[in-house]
Amino acid sequence: MNNINDKSLLQKQLTEKQPFYWLQKRVVCIVIALLGLLLILVVMTINVVKYETHLATGDTVLLALAPVDPRGFMQGDYMTLSYALENEVFALLDKRANDDSRNARNMSNDGYAIVALDKNNVGQFVRLAKSNQPDTLAANEMAIHYRVRNGSMKLATNAFFFQEGHAEAFEAAEYGLFRVNKKGEPLLTDMVNGTFEVIVGKSSLEDKVSN
Repeated sequence: MNNINDKSLLQKQLTEKQPFYWLQKRVVCIVIALLGLLLILVVMTINVVKYETHLATGDTVLLALAPVDPRGFMQGDYMTLSYALENEVFALLDKRANDDSRNARNMSNDGYAIVALDKNNVGQFVRLAKSNQPDTLAANEMAIHYRVRNGSMKLATNAFFFQEGHAEAFEAAEYGLFRVNKKGEPLLTDMVNGTFEVIVGKSSLEDKVSN
């Protein structure tokens, strides 16, 4: 009889505690979700600040675009990009690799491409530097970080996005305009034509005329 009473009492206690237990569990889940959201917001804020700082303080350089497959050049709202500097860096890496009987495109490689800026801020390839950023550069020189992975070079973004329907305006692009921070990391900001004017979308031009 006592055993039956004990079991009944235990069951009653568990029943009474169950709502409180689920409430605790729900509160814990909500707290974890809020902390996760807060972490995401902090990371996003840090990335935005880094982007804005890079944009505001980076040094300007124009890099000449290299020809790409015309069938893939324009894709409605973006254009595929390749840079002449990539070809020049790869040419030198291939030459060095051949001297050592190696294949540069199959090797992981990090380094800096040193460019000399002309009067229009167009970067002309000068030489390569090793993985450590060079301390001494000429007054008109700039170090741009690059990475080679799986046979391709990561110099900067290989696509530029614009508002759909503005492709015609960007067909005149001959240079990418970059902001390069102190670490040598390039950030693409605009497309520039052959007369060194920043290209804006067609509708933007119409708005300026109408105003």
